[in-house]
Amino acid sequence: MRKLYAGLLVLALIALVACAKPPQQQIDAAKAALAAAKAAQADVYAPDSLKAAQDKDAALDAELATQQSKFFKSYKVATQMTTDLQQLADKAKADAVAGKEKAKADAEAAITAADTAVNTAREDLKKAPKGKGSTADIAAMTGDVDTAAKAVEDAKADATAEKYFDAKTKAESAKAQAEKVSADIAAAIEMKKGGKKAK
Repeated sequence: MRKLYAGLLVLALIALVACAKPPQQQIDAAKAALAAAKAAQADVYAPDSLKAAQDKDAALDAELATQQSKFFKSYKVATQMTTDLQQLADKAKADAVAGKEKAKADAEAAITAADTAVNTAREDLKKAPKGKGSTADIAAMTGDVDTAAKAVEDAKADATAEKYFDAKTKAESAKAQAEKVSADIAAAIEMKKGGKKAK
């Protein structure tokens, strides 16, 4: 009788192990967290954190596939992996939110600086030395300032569309262009002063 009970117990254990099921609830929660990280634009603002989560997700899928192909299944490792994936996905989402806020702040600061540079350049154009041969130069510099002003408007549109990296790049380029005009005008003024002194 004892042998019969022992045999049944062994069969029951084999059936239990063979019929082990994946931790579907934890898997679903972890994958939902990964989807939330992607929705938060982690690919743009936290690519390294997202990659770590995606690598863990791929490893989890591989582990689940391995266990599915076995007769004696064990989902202990997979269960731990779902916990790890959840943590990595949550981190990727948090990093994405923080990264986006920083990108927004950087873009806004760059736009403000570019706006200031353009306004300064417009004021400097009024002081540009006028004389023989300067008309074409002033027209060219005016065109450069207008181009810079247009770039600032494009940067503002990008910022409104939440394209913060593009906005920052355009604003910085506009600022550099406007500052060059101001520098050229300052140099022309100094040159004219020097010419007067020489006379």
